[in-house]
Amino acid sequence: MTLYAVLSFAICLVLYPFFIRFLRAKKIGKFVREDGPDLHGYKTGTPTMGGILFVLVTAAFALLSNEIVEALSVVLFGSIGLLDDYAGLKWRKSLGIRAWQKFSLQVICSALLYMLINPQQTKVSIPFLGSAIDLGYLHPIFAVLIIVGFSNAANLTDGLDGLLGSVFLTAALPYWIFLNRGSGSILYMSLAVSAFLFYNIKPAKVFMGDTGSLALGGLLGTVAVKTSSEVFLICFAPIFVLEALSVMLQVSSFKLFKKRIFKMSPIHHHFELLGWKEERIVQMFSLINLVLSLFTLLGA
Repeated sequence: MTLYAVLSFAICLVLYPFFIRFLRAKKIGKFVREDGPDLHGYKTGTPTMGGILFVLVTAAFALLSNEIVEALSVVLFGSIGLLDDYAGLKWRKSLGIRAWQKFSLQVICSALLYMLINPQQTKVSIPFLGSAIDLGYLHPIFAVLIIVGFSNAANLTDGLDGLLGSVFLTAALPYWIFLNRGSGSILYMSLAVSAFLFYNIKPAKVFMGDTGSLALGGLLGTVAVKTSSEVFLICFAPIFVLEALSVMLQVSSFKLFKKRIFKMSPIHHHFELLGWKEERIVQMFSLINLVLSLFTLLGA
């Protein structure tokens, strides 16, 4: 596991400069969302779909470690993201395939992964209380929601240079320790993403795109279901949960009351419009996630 982890980092660190040049040569550049903050205009044209490299590296080493389900999860969700990124480039806009199409594909892939995992018990452990709740026949629905939910939450978090990668590391590494260092795929992905961050910290030379973000969240959700630690994952990744909740609250509030709770969602854009610099948001969100992850690790 240690050798594969080191190789994941080294391969990505060495290959990203060449991959970035390839993306530039093919004009695979980012289209900034039309309703996003005005501060992001300079990012238009930055190479995207950079997640392809760390997705492939992680999947390869997961297969070599006999973590078949985890490798399949990374490939499936990475492929959904790749389709979304490609559609956005083809139609020259920030959004790719329709939301219902993406969601349907995520549900189908999550259901397939659940069947392959075939969990023998339907109990969900409750952190810090030492108790569990038996969901019975509702467990498959809950498991699919966890995988789909974290895939989307990671995707929503990917809005600032270095934000998703940094938050992912502060969630994934403590979570890996909590799992008794038993999930090699999380370690491989973490080291590969660490290498990617060398080129993604502001000013970003490359973006991971939905190819990377959907794969990151999908992997965490899959491992959580496989290890029956779904609720623990929520505690290890509170920023992901916050980002997703901010979007749901914003949409619900506007549809029901025609009022917005935040200046813009996901919530990292709210802080941008309050005048926070990107670097400060990335630092604060990562620090908060790290502190809460460590508290969870100590109390688990």
